[in-house]
Amino acid sequence: MKFLRRWLSRKNWEGDLSDELRFHVEHQTAANIANGMSPEEGKRHATLQFGAVEGVKEDCREERRGFWLETFWADLSYALRTLRKNPGFAAIAILTLALGIGANTAIFSVVYAVLFKPLPYANPQQLVVVFSAKPQEGVAMTGISYPNFEELREQNHVFSELASSQQHDLTLTGRGEPFVVRTGVVTPEVFALLAQAPLAGRTLVPDDGRRGAASVVILSENLWRSRFGADPNIVGSSISLDKRSFTVVGIMRAGFCSEIGGRGQEIWVPLVDDPLFGGWMTRRGGHWMNLIGRLRPGVSVAQAQAEMDAIAGRLAKEDPADNAGWIIRVGPLQSAIVGDVKPALLILLGAVALVLLIACANIANLLLARATSRAREMSVRIALGAGRGRIVRQLLTESAALGLLGGVAGILLAYWGVHGLSSLLPQGLPQTHAIRVDGWVLGFALLLSISASFVFGLAPALFAAGSDLQTSLREGAGRAGGSGARQRARSFLAAAEIALAMVLLIGAGLLVRSFVAITSVKPGFDSRHLLKAEVSLPQFEYSTPQQWTNFSNELMARIQAEPGMRDSAIAAPLPLAYDNVNLGFEIQGRVAPPSAKPRTADYISISPEYLRVMGIPLLQGRNFNQQDSMSAPRVAIISAEMARMYFPNQDPVGKRLIFGFPPNSDVPREIVGIVGDVRDVSLSQMPGAMMYVPFQQAPFWGGLVVTRTDLSLSAAVASIQRGVNAIDKDLPITDAASMSDAIQGTVAQPRFQTFLLAMFGSLALILASVGIYGVISYSVAQRTHEIGIRMSLGAQRKDVLQLVLGEGVKLALAGTAIGLAAALGLTRLMAKLLYGVSATDPFTFAAVAVVLMFVALVACYIPARRAMRVDPMIALRYE
Repeated sequence: MKFLRRWLSRKNWEGDLSDELRFHVEHQTAANIANGMSPEEGKRHATLQFGAVEGVKEDCREERRGFWLETFWADLSYALRTLRKNPGFAAIAILTLALGIGANTAIFSVVYAVLFKPLPYANPQQLVVVFSAKPQEGVAMTGISYPNFEELREQNHVFSELASSQQHDLTLTGRGEPFVVRTGVVTPEVFALLAQAPLAGRTLVPDDGRRGAASVVILSENLWRSRFGADPNIVGSSISLDKRSFTVVGIMRAGFCSEIGGRGQEIWVPLVDDPLFGGWMTRRGGHWMNLIGRLRPGVSVAQAQAEMDAIAGRLAKEDPADNAGWIIRVGPLQSAIVGDVKPALLILLGAVALVLLIACANIANLLLARATSRAREMSVRIALGAGRGRIVRQLLTESAALGLLGGVAGILLAYWGVHGLSSLLPQGLPQTHAIRVDGWVLGFALLLSISASFVFGLAPALFAAGSDLQTSLREGAGRAGGSGARQRARSFLAAAEIALAMVLLIGAGLLVRSFVAITSVKPGFDSRHLLKAEVSLPQFEYSTPQQWTNFSNELMARIQAEPGMRDSAIAAPLPLAYDNVNLGFEIQGRVAPPSAKPRTADYISISPEYLRVMGIPLLQGRNFNQQDSMSAPRVAIISAEMARMYFPNQDPVGKRLIFGFPPNSDVPREIVGIVGDVRDVSLSQMPGAMMYVPFQQAPFWGGLVVTRTDLSLSAAVASIQRGVNAIDKDLPITDAASMSDAIQGTVAQPRFQTFLLAMFGSLALILASVGIYGVISYSVAQRTHEIGIRMSLGAQRKDVLQLVLGEGVKLALAGTAIGLAAALGLTRLMAKLLYGVSATDPFTFAAVAVVLMFVALVACYIPARRAMRVDPMIALRYE
C-alpha cells in the first residue's frame, strides 16, 4: 500500500480528489492491480469509476460505461486464463454441463415441436376442430355427418370457413408398379381455410366439390418428385387412382397436411370423388367427418361453443332420430393434434431438468473445493482493496465462462441427440417433422447455460467472498478456507444430488416395471410365426359386396395352395394392429332399461379358418364354415367377456343379437359359439365384448390376410402377391409385417418413455455417486492431519474405515430420506402412464433405496481405503 500511495503522489493527481474519494480511489486501484491491470490502467479506471476528476463529470458518465465493459472483458479474460491453467477441472465441469444441457436441449426440441410450436398456418390461434359427442353413451369425440356439416356451414356466424378432411389409401396405377398412396379426402374449402398456396397449378375450388364435376387431384411435392420425376408438365395430365382417371390440377408444397394429426399425405381428392367416403355423403346418421374451422377475428372458442350448442339443439328438434342426445363441441386445433402425449413429454422434460440440477450441484461442489484452495488468493485481493462484490463478480464471470463453454458443447450433443431421438420416437407422435434444433431451441440452450452458471456459481462465489481475511492469511494454503460452513454446503449438495437421483430412479423403475407388465400380457392369440398383409380393392371396379366375397374366396383358395401357406385366413380388422370397430347391438327379446348403458361390442368379420390360424380357442358351440354364406341364416360368435357381461348365468348359444355394419344394419344373428377373449384395442386395456361374423355374410372391400408359416416374411408376401396377381395384376400388397412386430408397435410410446427415463436415471445415479465420492474424498484430504493423530494414538484401520464410511452413510441416508418423500408426491403425476403397478409401489421404492445406498457405499469406500493407508508420521507434518 505504501508503494501505491507513493506512485499516486508522483502522478500529481492529489489536487483533483477530495480526501474521501482519494481513499476510495487508492483501494480500488489496488484491487484493479490485484486483478491483473497495470498501475496506470488501475488508477485511470478507479478514477473514472468514482467520477472524481473535477470538470469532466459529464464525460465520466460515458467513460464509466466503457469502463464497465472493459472490466467485464478483463474478468472474462482472467476467467479463461484460470480455466486454461486447470484443464482437468475445466474438462470435467464442461463435460458434466454438456451432458445436462445437451439432454435438456434435445428433449426440449421434441417438447417444443410437439406441444408449443405454432402450427404452420396463418393465424393458427384461429383454427379449431369441430366434433360430435354423446356423453350419456360414453362417446367423447367422434365425427359429424355430411348433412349436419352442411347445416353448420349455413347456420353458423362464428366461422369464416369450415371444411372437412379425412384420410385413407388409394392405389396409383399406370405409372410403373401399382403403388398405394396416402390420400387426403377433403372438401374444397380446406386449402383456403388453411391459407396454403400451391407450388404449381391451383388448389380445389367449390365447383370441384359438386357432383358431376370432373374428377381432379392435387399431388404433394414429395410424390411429384419421387414418383413423377418432377415432371413440369404433370399439371393438366391424368393419373389413375383405384382404376379411375383423375386430372392433376395442382402440386402442394412439401410439409402440407390437411388431416388432424395426419402424416405424409401424398395426394388430395374432393370428397365427392372418393370411392369410400363419397358414398357416405347422404347418410344422415353417420358420424365420420373430421371438421376444421377458422374462427372469425375477435370470436373466442367459448363464443363458438355457445353457437354450436344452439345449432345442436335445433338439429335435435328437426331430426331427433339421428341427432337426439348428440352435442357439438369446439376445441383448439393445436390441442387436438397434441392429443394425450402432453403429460408424458412434460414428465420427460421434468426428468431431464433434474439431471441438469444434479450436474449443477456436482459443479458447485467442485467450485467449492476449488474456492477453498483459492481462499488465500481471495484474501490477498481483499487485503489489497478488492471489494467483496468485486470478488463475487469475478467468480460469477468464471462460472459464466464455464456455463457458456458447457452450453456450446451441449448444443453439439443436442444436434446428435435429436438425430438419435428421431429413431426412437413412436410412430403416432404428432408434429415429428418439425423437431429440429432451431432458433427457439438455441435460445433455450443459451438461457439454460446462463441459468445453470448462476445456479452452480453463486454459492461458491459468496463463500469465497465471505472468507475470513485474517484466518485465511494466517493458515496455510492447503487448509485455507476449509470452514465448517463450506463443508456443510458441500455435504448438503451431495445429499441433494442423491435425493434428486432417487426421484428419477424411482420414476424410471416404475416405468420399467410397467413396461415389463405390458409386454408380458397375453393378447389372447398366438403371435409366433404369424404374418399379416393388407389387400385393398378399388371400389370403382369392385363396387358390390358380391364382388368382394368372390375376390376373398378366390384369393384364399390361391394362397392356401401355395407351399407353406395352408394356414391362412382373412379378416377385417385385425386386433391390436388396426383400429377397432365398435358397434351397438340389441339382444332379441330383451328390452334394456331406459337408464342402462348402451350395449356395444367390438366387431370383426372373419373367414372360417381365422380362429384356428390365430390360435383363439373355441370354448363352446361351433366355428364358422363355408355354408355360412350370404344366402344362409345370419350367425355370430361372441367372446367369453361378452357372454359374462350380457348373459350372466345363462347359455348364450342359440340367442339372437341384432346389429350390423352399415349399410346392413339391424340384422338379427344367432349366436353359434363362444371363443376366448382377445385384447384388440391395446395390451394395457382389458379384453372387452367382441362379436365375430362370417366374412361371406359381411364382406369388406378387401381385407387383411393372416398366415401362420415358417416361411420368411418376404417369401410369404411373395406367395400372397402371386395369389393377388393371378386375380388382378394391378393390386399391390401393403402393410406386410409379422404380428409380433405389429404388437411391439403398439407399445412404442411406453418403450420410448421408459428408455429415456431409465437413461436419465442412470446418468443421475452416476453423477450422484461422483458427487458423494467428491465430498468424501475432499473430507479425507482435509482431515489427513486429524486421521494421522488418531492413528498415532492407536486407532486401527477399521476405525478409520468406519469413520469415513459413517460420514458417507449419513449423507446417503439423508438424501435417500428426502428423495423418498419427494418421490411419493411426484410419482403420482405419472400414475396414468403406468400399467400393472402402483405409483407408490413399495418394491420399486425399496429396490431403488438399496441400489442408491450400495452405490454410495462404493463411492465412499475408495477414499476410505486411501484414508486407511495414511502414514501417521507424514500426516503429522502435513500442512
